[in-house]
Amino acid sequence: MATPSTQEWPAQWLRGPLPLCALEVIARHAPLHGYAITQHLEEAGLGSIGGGTLYPLLGRFERDGLVSTDWVAGANGPARKVYVLTETGAQRLQTDAERWHRFAEITTTLLAEEGAPA
Repeated sequence: MATPSTQEWPAQWLRGPLPLCALEVIARHAPLHGYAITQHLEEAGLGSIGGGTLYPLLGRFERDGLVSTDWVAGANGPARKVYVLTETGAQRLQTDAERWHRFAEITTTLLAEEGAPA
């Protein structure tokens, strides 16, 4: 069985919480470039998040004003785009995290009740 850091989850399970988790990673560790964000998400147990999933999400964050970006010179290569949570992003993170906790509580309770032996 895979360890939590290498667990691969069904894609449909990640669609809902991935934006929230990415915002949380940025809030905790910014400034971060995209690859570092994927590393933090994987270390948290979400599995491998590809660039084709992450970068469109980061683009939406930027478009919606949830993150600000800057280019930082790389130590051994080209400059990298880094992401920092904005005040709007922090507000969205707080609101959505509260809603997600309630949703997770409801689904966990439902599955526990439905899965219990009759």
